[in-house]
Amino acid sequence: MVNTSGEETHSNARPKVGVVVSSGGIKSISSIALFEFLEEAGIEVDLLVACSAGSIFSGWWATCRDAAYVRENVESIWTRESFARRDYRTLLSIAGLPFGRFDQSRGLLKPHVVQEACVRMYGDQKMEELSIRTIFQATDLLSGEPVVLTTGLLRETVYASSALFPIFPAIRIDDRWLIDGVYSAPLPIMQAVMEGMDVIIAMTNEEVTQKESKGFIPYFMRCIQYSTNWLQRNQTALSIDVHHHEIVFIDVVFDRFIGLRATHRIPEILKAGETAVEEKKAEIMKAIENYAFTNNPPSAE
Repeated sequence: MVNTSGEETHSNARPKVGVVVSSGGIKSISSIALFEFLEEAGIEVDLLVACSAGSIFSGWWATCRDAAYVRENVESIWTRESFARRDYRTLLSIAGLPFGRFDQSRGLLKPHVVQEACVRMYGDQKMEELSIRTIFQATDLLSGEPVVLTTGLLRETVYASSALFPIFPAIRIDDRWLIDGVYSAPLPIMQAVMEGMDVIIAMTNEEVTQKESKGFIPYFMRCIQYSTNWLQRNQTALSIDVHHHEIVFIDVVFDRFIGLRATHRIPEILKAGETAVEEKKAEIMKAIENYAFTNNPPSAE
């Protein structure tokens, strides 16, 4: 708003709100509770940043802007079948047996079911056409460099951000082989800082357990989480250091390992998300109100 002297004022000021959703596999379903709260509270989101499976649900919500619809249909998208189609030629190559083959276009699992789900969710929607500016975090397979995706077909950028190599194959976009953003920025909060967001709401998922797992994949996923946790803490500390307004963290904690195929635990994950968001609602609203008060103080008259 501009006053009669031509100077800008802060009347009706509201903060630029950024929402950041971390990696987390099936646990990222908990983010649906956050999207429901944003809709109910009428909070306008200026930027949506996500990584790995967080990109799946963030992209879905950004496309339909209806969290209830996402909740109702999540079990038809995240299915056990998505993680059941093994690539036996890859397995043969690992064992050094004849007819085996492995390169960046292959993984332990075939991606077809996941890619078909992406088509059902996003169709031909492009990132640059979304009503909310959206950023997905991916990683360059050959260099390890973080890659920020802001344009292109949503079904391809979501897959790139969540392609957990070598379980799933990399995808080639703009002459780069891209894999899961978890390897470079599992909670890409710095993107929201660099975009100048005033209030940042960051949602994370964490498993705190020392119970034994069963099988190769569960232990592989646990090892990824160990390195992810340290990377996330370091990057978060830097973000807090350079950000000058409010960052509200919503940490959804689970007391045991939750595998990618644990679809029977979806109701539990949704409930955990609801509980975590409920505990932070007042803090989120306070951060928004404080910004508005600071930049639009009541008249002294």
